[in-house]
Amino acid sequence: MPSAIYIALSVIPIGKFINSNMAYSSFLLPGLIAMTIMQGGIYSLAYWMVDLKSRGVIKRLLATPLKQWQLMLSLVCARLVIIIIQVIILTLLGKLVFHATFAGNILSILILVLLGGGIFLLIGLLISNYAKSYDSAAPITSAIGLPLPFLSSVFYPLDFLPTALQKIAKILPMTYLADGLRQAYLYPFNFQKIGFDILVLAIWLIAILALTLSLFRLKE
Repeated sequence: MPSAIYIALSVIPIGKFINSNMAYSSFLLPGLIAMTIMQGGIYSLAYWMVDLKSRGVIKRLLATPLKQWQLMLSLVCARLVIIIIQVIILTLLGKLVFHATFAGNILSILILVLLGGGIFLLIGLLISNYAKSYDSAAPITSAIGLPLPFLSSVFYPLDFLPTALQKIAKILPMTYLADGLRQAYLYPFNFQKIGFDILVLAIWLIAILALTLSLFRLKE
């Protein structure tokens, strides 16, 4: 789905509407990768955990000596591998097909992907803690996941948003993930520019991790 969205939006001449001095495919790629990371965390992990509950797998896990933090770590790490693979595929698509700009800051990209992936995977885990079925999980994931791409700089610069929404956007981790990835993809490494995005994401990760450790319970 992210690849199809990227191809469709890259073909349409949208760049002239955002007053960008670069190809829209280059501007869009990092933002769409940020959206993919968010969706991979909030949607896939929440739905997967709900599926495990419905099939009685959680009940069997409760009979093992598995600790909650071990389950959390294994789930997050497994999904992070999938997210990294998705990032690589989208990057290759953008570079090879649409000749999107890629500055090659691989270490910065990896750090941002791990931070963003950790944040949204933990949010997905929290959602699964309160949702007992797909029907109860879907409204929660949609309420969180659908507005985020439009309240951050995924498809357009924040300047396009009304002032009130810009203030909200500057709080959300999605904004800093998209901005950080855009810095890493489009420009030579500059710690002063990308360091703030990394710092904000790290703060978000610590806060969400603390919340998850206190609230998440392995239960049927």
